[in-house]
Amino acid sequence: MRILRLPQLQEAFDQGAILYAVERALIDHAAGRVQAPLPGQLLFTDPPGDCHVKYGHLAGADTFAVKVATGFYANAAQGLPVNNGLILTFDARTGAPTALLLDEGWLTAWRTAAATALAATRLAPAQARSFGVAGAGLQATLALEWIGLLRPDWRAFLWARDGAKASDLAGRTGAHPLRAIDDLIAQADVVITTTPSTAPLFAADRARPGQLFVGIGADSPGKQELPPDLFARAAWVAVDDLAQAADHGDWGSAVRLGLSAPDAAILLGNMLAGTAQPDWSRGDVGIVDLTGIAAEDVAIAGLFAGHIG
Repeated sequence: MRILRLPQLQEAFDQGAILYAVERALIDHAAGRVQAPLPGQLLFTDPPGDCHVKYGHLAGADTFAVKVATGFYANAAQGLPVNNGLILTFDARTGAPTALLLDEGWLTAWRTAAATALAATRLAPAQARSFGVAGAGLQATLALEWIGLLRPDWRAFLWARDGAKASDLAGRTGAHPLRAIDDLIAQADVVITTTPSTAPLFAADRARPGQLFVGIGADSPGKQELPPDLFARAAWVAVDDLAQAADHGDWGSAVRLGLSAPDAAILLGNMLAGTAQPDWSRGDVGIVDLTGIAAEDVAIAGLFAGHIG
């Protein structure tokens, strides 16, 4: 079994290859070509944190993967990484382990950034000229960087509860910092939320017709970033996985409150494949709810394991 450590993975980093691999993973997942049960989760309160176990296999692939990812949010105050984890790959014919990727959570971060950037740039209305990010952590940083690279013509805005962190991140990425989340909603055509919030970050009536919202922080039960009643006025909703998003995504909260129908969401992979389209004709908001799926982990593990000898 090969052991691949973070410096090797960073040396092999290829943003274009990651974007392509994640796009194909979302399309394959939507087409039913990936075996991936609902993830296992451990939730912690003292200190606050979570552990996700995700696993899957693409039909016909030589390997399958099991991923363990952790997020402990008090780590930052101690100078420790908030995210960590590893991925194991196995031979799909014999069950023997083939590689251990000690990625320290970076493969999860990169595949999440790729899905976020794909959703934000591919599904935005044609008139979009700006994007805004809520949060100042790793995913906020990656969202600003990756979307900025794909759409350098868009103006970037940033808001976070911690004003000092927001100012620092804005200085490093060129984003324009804002004092309030309502200012972000007012300025940005595309809004990406990247926080571990347990309550909606803003009121639904702040949203403007034609805005796109991409929520990526609500990846565990109890988390909530987007207001449930925002889904009641959505022209369309896309999710990475129906069952997973219904269980612990922002959309799931809206479904349980009767504000969105259980069959209302479209799979993001179908939109990326072109078999479904975001319908902006009604002029209201569009929403993408990302919870992070095993198909992406399988794809990125295979990409890096295959490119490192």
